[in-house]
Amino acid sequence: MTRRDIDLALEVVRAHLPELGIPKRLCTLRLPASGRVVGQYRWHSDTLRLNPRYLAPLSEADALDLLDTVLHELLHKASPLWKQLRDSFRHHPDIWRQAEALTARLGPSYLAQRRSTDQVGQPLD
Repeated sequence: MTRRDIDLALEVVRAHLPELGIPKRLCTLRLPASGRVVGQYRWHSDTLRLNPRYLAPLSEADALDLLDTVLHELLHKASPLWKQLRDSFRHHPDIWRQAEALTARLGPSYLAQRRSTDQVGQPLD
């Protein structure tokens, strides 16, 4: 299992979109790996929850899905509290579209950094 891809996704966001902010806590234990929920932002504890399936070795497509999930959840974090609460109970296509556009913009940089880390032989854990 590895957090390398998660940590790298957060580093890319921190470098390119500091206004989104990085939560104080990261949890990969609360969401069921076989469940359909891949991410959650918990405003009351400032926690980013990610599905534990993102701890497995990831293909490039899965790594981009992780980046999209991180961006989606951090867009919730950056939203006003009333919107965070409202979006907990309804679909929020605006956040989906924003996350998709940001993933398209940051994805090449994320994948390039991921590849360079692999080539240098950095540990995956």
